Amino acid sequence: MTISPRPSHDGASGRVARAALELGDLVDGPVNPSWTADGAVDLLRATSLGRPPARVVAVVGATSTADVVATLTWAAQQDTEVVVLDPHTAQPPSRTGRPAVALSLARVDRVELRDGLVHAGVGASWAQVRRVVAATGGTVRVPRRGDTVADAPGAGGLRGVTLVTGDGVVHHLAGAHPDPELWWAFRCRPEAVGVVTEIVLDADGAGPALLAAEPGAGDEARFAALARRHDPADVLGLPG
Repeated sequence: MTISPRPSHDGASGRVARAALELGDLVDGPVNPSWTADGAVDLLRATSLGRPPARVVAVVGATSTADVVATLTWAAQQDTEVVVLDPHTAQPPSRTGRPAVALSLARVDRVELRDGLVHAGVGASWAQVRRVVAATGGTVRVPRRGDTVADAPGAGGLRGVTLVTGDGVVHHLAGAHPDPELWWAFRCRPEAVGVVTEIVLDADGAGPALLAAEPGAGDEARFAALARRHDPADVLGLPG
């Protein structure tokens, strides 16, 4: 965690310092104000940040699903929004003007084999995944032009994902997930359901990819109801 002094006349620096201190006690990864060098590096990973950086009170470099849960839970308690620094997906601009926490997943990069399946954090590179799988004699198919595991919804052999909804609840999504609405919404719009932190792949890449679902013309109400149920504090700014 890095906190640098910054003069201010409107109390903004006080909010930033408090956010950094409180989040620093909750997560294992680094927590920085957006105007520090380390915070700016994480912000630059996102090509389409939908919220002005001036509203970002802290930049969290999550290292695990637990860090994501802690960040979302803190944000809900503090009436703060969370914007995920995903270079592939643009989050909608804030509807409320509340302070925001930027959440980087680049450090969620652990890759391991368990029970014949590959469990890979979304920040891991595909080269890292291939090395782990190759050590057991397996292969893994990757998306075309794929960079990191964040591209995984298009990968062959994808068995499931770990996803954290705005209420801080961890869901292990797969075809047999007990919540059919959440499973449907994830397959339609993965970025509009929650924060994906991990994917699960067949080590030999032979399994079928998770099939996408097509939303219908009247399905916006279903997304809104899902957002209200899983993100009642509107932490992630999902459709509502």
